[in-house]
Amino acid sequence: MYHSLNHLGIILSSTYRSVLYLKILNKNKISLTNIILLKDRKEKLLNKQIIRLTKKNNNNLIKIFFIKNINNNEVTHFIKKQKEKLFIISLYPGSNGIVKNKELLKKKNLLHSHPGKLPKYRGSTTIYYSLLKEKKIWCDSFFLNDNIDQGKVIYSKQYPIPKNIYSIEKKYDSEIRSQNLIESLNVLKKKLILKKYKKYSKEIILNYYIMHPILRFITFKKFKNV
Repeated sequence: MYHSLNHLGIILSSTYRSVLYLKILNKNKISLTNIILLKDRKEKLLNKQIIRLTKKNNNNLIKIFFIKNINNNEVTHFIKKQKEKLFIISLYPGSNGIVKNKELLKKKNLLHSHPGKLPKYRGSTTIYYSLLKEKKIWCDSFFLNDNIDQGKVIYSKQYPIPKNIYSIEKKYDSEIRSQNLIESLNVLKKKLILKKYKKYSKEIILNYYIMHPILRFITFKKFKNV
């Protein structure tokens, strides 16, 4: 599998994670040829940061949709028409960020960073579940397919538990995703190929869902002084 980074696009949401993605791409001098923002009008400060960072990336052209859901027909039609085959994605949580358009998934390679070891920790808030079950934090970057968190993994790495456990949900989660993203781009740049995960018939694979606030509290309490 080979992917040229000469034509690299990104699809952004109005989130802190998107800001970190743009910052680390700029820091590593990785140029974007196509920037698409699914803009949340309420996030004025984040939107200003995103626009400013896109200009630093030598890209004054940014396509803005005032739509949060990537599955909107106008959005998917526009993405499919673009020349870039490879897009980094930083989408909204929940149903707005789950790509359901099968034609889009076939036409484009959508690179997503997920805070969980795949295929073991699929779904939402897996960073908490792996902490509670194994006292470990992982992040994997992979190409989306039409199954939840089951696409081809490009780069996988274990990360240390943060000293400030309360930073895990927003700050630390976004930091390890951005770091993992850069490493995955380095893998693609070097034309490296990673084997697909083998699925064992005896292995039970679970999908994780948004963690209940009580379990979040238990996680914070357990790792507060780590």
